[in-house]
Amino acid sequence: MDNVPGLFGEPLVERAPRKNLTNDNANERRASTRRAADWRVLFGPPGNLSPGFLADLSPIGVSILSEKEYPAGTEIEVHFGVEETELRGRLQMRAIVRHCGKGRIGVHFVNVDTTQRDHWWKIMRSEF
Repeated sequence: MDNVPGLFGEPLVERAPRKNLTNDNANERRASTRRAADWRVLFGPPGNLSPGFLADLSPIGVSILSEKEYPAGTEIEVHFGVEETELRGRLQMRAIVRHCGKGRIGVHFVNVDTTQRDHWWKIMRSEF
């Protein structure tokens, strides 16, 4: 235990030492950082898209807020830059559902071509 001084002359307080995050356990830390977002998207199997909102985004995937659910492993499309009345987005990317539940779907991008990657980096830098 570490001794931590109390405020205003109070006695010392003991607490457990802090544990630093390491790469030893994949559950402790993400491979890439995520950024908060609240953009409207369309997502789902090709030809069966549903509206949702981005909760956050990273260089390799996004988290979508929606009541729609798909099993892990399902391949979907995610359309970005969607106006209210549009049926397609300015950028479409394929993704695999990694987890789904409690109104949130986590997806990982797949088969990203050079043009899509460049466009995604502009989005990540808020140039969209």
